[in-house]
Amino acid sequence: MKNLISTFVLLVCSTSLLWPEERLEVKESGIRIMQLMRTQNGIRRYPDALPSLLKMMNEQTFARFDTDPLYVSTLTDERLLENPILYVNCDDQPNLEFPQEERDALRRYMEQGGFVYLDAGIKASFLGSDLGHSYAAWEERPEVKEWFAQVFPEKTFIPLPRNHDLFRTFFKGLPKNDYLKIEQNQKRLPDTVLKFVEQEKWPQGTYSFVGMKVKGRLACVASPICAMGWGKDEFGAWIPPISFRIRESAENFDQNLKLASFSGGTFEVTREDGLKDVIYSEPGQRPVWVQEPTGRWRIFKYYSGEEISNYAHAFYSRLGMNVFLYALLN
Repeated sequence: MKNLISTFVLLVCSTSLLWPEERLEVKESGIRIMQLMRTQNGIRRYPDALPSLLKMMNEQTFARFDTDPLYVSTLTDERLLENPILYVNCDDQPNLEFPQEERDALRRYMEQGGFVYLDAGIKASFLGSDLGHSYAAWEERPEVKEWFAQVFPEKTFIPLPRNHDLFRTFFKGLPKNDYLKIEQNQKRLPDTVLKFVEQEKWPQGTYSFVGMKVKGRLACVASPICAMGWGKDEFGAWIPPISFRIRESAENFDQNLKLASFSGGTFEVTREDGLKDVIYSEPGQRPVWVQEPTGRWRIFKYYSGEEISNYAHAFYSRLGMNVFLYALLN
């Protein structure tokens, strides 16, 4: 495994990961990303996501990936030790309960240099069974916590700081208009939306990630669902459309929301600073407002449209590419 990863790292480093002015001829085969699918005939919510992302990396960097993921149904699959990266969409699994032999195999894989990306490994409690929302909580979902406590009982997940190298492996910062191919005469993101995105939602192109180190190396990361932002159809159009959830306030909001009648439930979500937001949400519905530990109350507003969707897709794709390239280089 270590020799295999070193070969891949040499391949990537030797090409400097620079944006190519001219494409070089490369072999059809490339680095194979494994994807765990415990139920082979199960429904995948974003079947085009990972292949689309791998194709984008082939187009935008000199790294060469096989665009066909290698699906494995168990963690004892012998091919696990032949490939350096395992991708797991936690929402696509029937559960995250594994027998002892699979937990032992996962520990060996990570100790020998393997990297595990747990997409949807962070999931705010108020989302419930909703698989179509990504929310920036700062702790792993309970099922992931229990799973890895059995794999590495001596370790815990810790939040990745905003200045972590993972967020700057190749892409740095937020998408620009030229990357989105938005012309000067086209609509831009609303100023209120862009300000929230830049200052609170995705500052400097970062997001809520937690990670676990093994032998001094970051060997596993978990994030809210990002695959929803990777997919493209056969015509190269982003799929599916994505909306923004923005926190907004106004005069007298704090007092009015304190007194408002509400029939739903409240859910605590861990923030980046370790404190808790209290989310007000009705079952099966989008969250409506939040009480922050500072005493401020804000409502959630939702914005949609082609520009917003393109921006979100560009962000999630750049982030996903950074994760996989970081896994190869570290």
